[in-house]
Amino acid sequence: MLIASLMPRKGIWQAPLDALAARHPEHRFILDPAEASASLKDVDALLASGLPDLAFLSDARLKAIFLPLTGVNHLPLDSLSARGVRIFNCHGNADYVAERALAMTLAFLGRIIPYHQDLLEGRWHGFWVGRGAEDQWDSLFGRRVCIFGAGAIGTALASLLKPFRCEVTAYRRRPEAQLPEGFDRVETDFRAAVAGAELLFVALPLTPETRGLFSREILLGAKDKFLINVGRGEIVDEEGLYLSLKEGVLKGAAIDTWYTYPQAGATTGEPSRYPITSLANVVLSPHVAGSTREAAAEAAEQTLASLEAWLNTGRSPNEVDPTRAY
Repeated sequence: MLIASLMPRKGIWQAPLDALAARHPEHRFILDPAEASASLKDVDALLASGLPDLAFLSDARLKAIFLPLTGVNHLPLDSLSARGVRIFNCHGNADYVAERALAMTLAFLGRIIPYHQDLLEGRWHGFWVGRGAEDQWDSLFGRRVCIFGAGAIGTALASLLKPFRCEVTAYRRRPEAQLPEGFDRVETDFRAAVAGAELLFVALPLTPETRGLFSREILLGAKDKFLINVGRGEIVDEEGLYLSLKEGVLKGAAIDTWYTYPQAGATTGEPSRYPITSLANVVLSPHVAGSTREAAAEAAEQTLASLEAWLNTGRSPNEVDPTRAY
């Protein structure tokens, strides 16, 4: 078989890719991205973060795609499924996305950002300036939490929340016989899951079932709750999010995944069609929750292990169901 990689030839990919090719001399490997791009129609398996040229699919011999990331909503899933192309993702960034979600939560509850900004300008808070109960920050300890999505990120997040003695609920559409590790209970009723928690962590993939799950109606009824989105922007209704924050329904939000992104080659641009960034009750993050050196290394390791398992057995535990988009 012909296996091609569109990942950078240098850095974290070079040594493990060379080692994988050396262990499998029975297959041909194209490890230079430029050469791989020119040979896409002849490739059996492709290692890439996306498909640069969809036209090649029409008469390609492609059998499998291996992604060094979790989300697959950027792929033409229907076309790939119709051609029998199998998709394998990885969850190497799960711990780090969970860490970012927790960090943003602590930043909001602890008022770290406004305190920092005020002190830069010499403005003090707390009892040092005669302010008591009206000028305190909030603790995470003992909070009722619901994590929407009990996959790798949700499970990692649940484990991080347990030292804070949080009551952690997992929201799943389908009941499971076994309670996910780190969770206290599972809720399959979406409205009940929202109503029963103070903190709402969104760690779901974007699928036809989850798009717009947090509707305008739900958000405008989420009184005094704090929403953290490290899943995908489109899971949370954009206008509803803005209005619920602006009108003080939601206590606040921490957002890492957005609605609009900079044009190719640009480094600036508003992340929403609504002025969410002008509000004081938000913590903003530019979709970097999984962007750590450690996450990149783990993603490379997992992806290549998945590819090697497929080469050896035709199977891998990280296969995506294209009909469910995860």
